[in-house]
Amino acid sequence: MGVAVANAQNSFNTPVADENTNGEMVEMSEAIPVDMSQPMQLTDASFADEQAVQSLLSNYVDNPKQTTAAILNILLGDFGVGHFYTGQTLRGVLDIIFCWTGIPAIIGLVEGIIWLTDTEEEWAARVEGWKNKR
Repeated sequence: MGVAVANAQNSFNTPVADENTNGEMVEMSEAIPVDMSQPMQLTDASFADEQAVQSLLSNYVDNPKQTTAAILNILLGDFGVGHFYTGQTLRGVLDIIFCWTGIPAIIGLVEGIIWLTDTEEEWAARVEGWKNKR
């Protein structure tokens, strides 16, 4: 590993041409000023407090995207993935139980096509109906 670090340091010390210097050769340290005296913090999760995370998760659960739900139902309707995504857990479980019959796949295909052709108002009413059944 020491060789790799040495090679990396040597490559940063080689002169490079910078567009801002009219083609003059400058050192890499002059081209990209970096303060190496302070350790770099790669992640900052201070924005992710508990309330923000809960709000984000509830937004995804309470407002499923129409095209995502429809495509999941068309492609994986046999296993109830579209129903789980939309919060219809009981329907998803029933789809898994009866997946061996192929009936949930047919129903998922038909429902997925219907969901794709819904207008925004129809989709919002459908989602609201699912929320009220919970």
